[in-house]
Amino acid sequence: MSLVLPFKSFIRDLGEKKHDLSSDTFKARLLSVEVDPDWDTWSDCSASEIANGNGYTTGGITLSVTSWSITDGAVRWMVTSPVWTSSGAGMASYRSLVIVNDTATNDELVLYVDYGFGRSVAAGEDAPIFFDEENGVFVLGISG
Repeated sequence: MSLVLPFKSFIRDLGEKKHDLSSDTFKARLLSVEVDPDWDTWSDCSASEIANGNGYTTGGITLSVTSWSITDGAVRWMVTSPVWTSSGAGMASYRSLVIVNDTATNDELVLYVDYGFGRSVAAGEDAPIFFDEENGVFVLGISG
């Protein structure tokens, strides 16, 4: 399971109604560089998306949002893990994954995973990216 963190702007953007976590379209995209938590929009990092081909398509994969609900005393955003299967000579090495709100006007950044090193995926293998599909990819604790 990957440690998924919010971009700083995402928390602010929730209060400004830029994201509808139940109905907007969210995409997972892979980057070759370290994430800067201060990035706001896709334009801040788009030049670092890994190359198209051998199992990866630039623009990323649309994520399936399974729920945005209160469960066990917390608000949980449940999203299925993206799957990229490397092919041919193997897809380009990646260091980070970003989740982008593709519905938002400026493709605002939402969440990220920075693995700390370049990850290669051999041809025929799936990129090892796993979100917490039991507890949620994003959780807000509530009291009471």
